[in-house]
Amino acid sequence: MEHGYVKGSDKANGAGFKQSTGRPIITISLLAVVRMARKESVNMEKRISVNREICSTCGLCAEVCPNQIMKKDGEAGIVFRQDRIFLCIKCGQCMAICPSKAIVVEGLDYARDFFALPTGTVGEMSFLEMIKTRRAIRVFKDQPVPREMLEKVVDAITFAPPGFTPIKAEIVVVQDTGVIRQALPEMVKFYDDLVRALSHPVARFFVRRKAGPEKFKILTQHVVPMMKTRLPELKEGTEDTITRYAPAMIIFHAHRDAENYEEDIHIAVTYGFLAAHALGLGGSAMTLIPPAIQRSPVLRKLFSIPDSNVVVGSMILGYPKYRYQRGIKRNLKGVTWI
Repeated sequence: MEHGYVKGSDKANGAGFKQSTGRPIITISLLAVVRMARKESVNMEKRISVNREICSTCGLCAEVCPNQIMKKDGEAGIVFRQDRIFLCIKCGQCMAICPSKAIVVEGLDYARDFFALPTGTVGEMSFLEMIKTRRAIRVFKDQPVPREMLEKVVDAITFAPPGFTPIKAEIVVVQDTGVIRQALPEMVKFYDDLVRALSHPVARFFVRRKAGPEKFKILTQHVVPMMKTRLPELKEGTEDTITRYAPAMIIFHAHRDAENYEEDIHIAVTYGFLAAHALGLGGSAMTLIPPAIQRSPVLRKLFSIPDSNVVVGSMILGYPKYRYQRGIKRNLKGVTWI
């Protein structure tokens, strides 16, 4: 519940303060949200199950899970992390890669929700077959991406249709893995500060006002709960939820006064994904990266972002470490024919 009044109190003003005393109130804190979610983790574990009779304990499900909900634990095999299981978004990645179909997420069915991937190389496939084989890739081989491959991706991005010519999008191609590793601690600091800020009612009010309802909902229901569980490992350097140890990255930005630049960049990112897939690369849009660069003077300088520009999108790139066994079917929220 985003708005409300304390029982027995005077009407609260827009900033979340009780008018009679001036004391801050929070109808429901982020900590309470996380606690409630964790109470449901017991039920969530029932919704994600592993058939240990056929599980080979290869650990691929743990490798590709976006939120690292499960892990490979020696003789115990695949186990679920109690502090993260509530973060399951039923994306189907674990089921798509499991070679023995041993892992099952409630609500997903191997026969109904997955399909056999087309065979052959991407160059031999039709366009529709090619897009069926593309997946968000977050686990990469420890192998640099040659500049000529990145240049082909950039070339494909130039063919993305803009709303109004000329093209307003600008990009930064990061082929130096060391620069990405150098940026990670600053990104971690940004999200640590954000989590702290949103625990205070005044800061929370202003963040909501600036971000707008949709982005604020994403922050409080997805980003902050995830970061609360992952910041310890991020600070220790034992985990990389943000850049995913990617060997290459492309940052999309545009002048703040340009027209239609956000829509243009989203289309450009899609073209980049398709080009990368056609070249045998994998990638993923990382929505955690642009806000950190946008707000951090250190990161803006590191990535050569002009003061006049807004960072809109990013994609990480590399050679996929694993091959998926099957594709995942998705349904639109609704389709109306007229």
